[in-house]
Amino acid sequence: MLDKKIDQDVGRLSKDGAKALSDIQATRLAIFNAQPDQAKTLIHQAKVALAKAAKDDAVFMKPESELTAPGKATTPEKVAHAKAPSTTPVARLPVDSQLTLAEDFKATPEKMAAISDANQSLKTADRKGALEKLAVADVDVQFVSAVLPLEQTMADVTKAASLIDEGKYFEANAFLKDATDHAMLNIVDVYGQPYKAKAQKTADAKAPLNAQKATTSAN
Repeated sequence: MLDKKIDQDVGRLSKDGAKALSDIQATRLAIFNAQPDQAKTLIHQAKVALAKAAKDDAVFMKPESELTAPGKATTPEKVAHAKAPSTTPVARLPVDSQLTLAEDFKATPEKMAAISDANQSLKTADRKGALEKLAVADVDVQFVSAVLPLEQTMADVTKAASLIDEGKYFEANAFLKDATDHAMLNIVDVYGQPYKAKAQKTADAKAPLNAQKATTSAN
């Protein structure tokens, strides 16, 4: 079985949140293409999707300090003036996710078979099942999910919708850009075996050595 905390982290993905993000991005594209009616429809769809997502079990609390910013080009000046990440937990909405193999992965027939089975589970959105299959074959993976700060995103989208209704499309686009720029990554390393099992395996491996040392000392 997977570690309980890991099980909770990898099982989080909000379909309504993902739809809201898609609608936000589509709204920005509609504004860029000078399609005001479509932009108005899409932004209100995003509002509805976010309202549903706010009640989703996928929402979780986590501070910015425990998340990772997406890789972006930066400069020493920006780094020097960057604010320290907040340690205050806020509601996070997971809108996208992916599983990747560990960098030191070495293929074996058993592991490749487990990966094939896991891929089938992922096709049906069964992330927990996929990870269980990988764990049995001792395959280490990394689970990465993109998360949005729920309240901030809802506020940005609500403001953008109001501005679009007023015909202020460029101002609305600025708020929508702000909403997507607040996305962070929640990264969870998932080892092929649960932590307790790994610890026990290590202890069992050391036991014969310790016994041998004791025998040698006695002699």
